[in-house]
Amino acid sequence: MDRTEDRSEVSVVGRGTRIEGTVVAAGSLRVEGEVKGKITAEGDVSLSPQGRVEANIEATSITLAGQVKGDLTAKGDVSLPADSRLDGNIRAHNAEVGGAVKGNIVVKGKIQLAPRARVEGDITSKTLAVAEGAVFIGRSIMGEETPQGDETTQGKETAQPAAQIATAASTSRPSATNPTRPNANLLRYAALPISPWGSRTNFLAAPLSKSA
Repeated sequence: MDRTEDRSEVSVVGRGTRIEGTVVAAGSLRVEGEVKGKITAEGDVSLSPQGRVEANIEATSITLAGQVKGDLTAKGDVSLPADSRLDGNIRAHNAEVGGAVKGNIVVKGKIQLAPRARVEGDITSKTLAVAEGAVFIGRSIMGEETPQGDETTQGKETAQPAAQIATAASTSRPSATNPTRPNANLLRYAALPISPWGSRTNFLAAPLSKSA
C-alpha cells in the first residue's frame, strides 16, 4: 500500500477502551478512550474531550481536547482547546493553547495563548501572542529553540492576567557583577498582549503598580 494512503487512514481507540503499552499508527489516531504508555503516529493524533492519556505522544500534528500526562512532540502544530489539560512539555513548530498546561513549551514559530489559557512553565518561541484573560507563569525566551536556564535570572512569579506583564528590557543596564551582561532583574512594566521580539525576555505575571 502507498505510504500516503497509510497516513490518510484513521485508527480509533473507542470509548470504554483501555490500552496499556505502546500504540503505533501508520496513519492518524483518534483517542476517545484511555491510553497508558506511548503513542506514535505517522499522521495526526487527536484526543476527544472524554479521552484520557498517560503517555508521551509523537505525531505530525496533535490536537488534545481531553486530559494528558506526558510530553508532546509534533513536526507540525499542537493545539489544546479550552477545557483541555496537559501535564507535560510541548515541542512543535507552532502551538495554540486554550486550556491548561503545566510544563515547558518550545516551538520554532509562534505560540498563541487564548483567553482561557493557563500556562505554568517556560515558553521558547519566535513569536508569543497572549490574549487578554490568559495566565502565563514562567519565562519567555524569544528567538531560540532551547531555553538556557543558567543564562536568565528568574524572579518571583505570581498569577495575574497576562495583560499585566513585567518584562526585562533587552536594553537593561549591565549588572554590577558582569558589565557585559544585562541585568535581568531590571524590569519595566507594560501591557503586552503580543510579543514579537527576537530577543531573550523574562515574562512574569505581576501588577503594573509595582516598581522595578
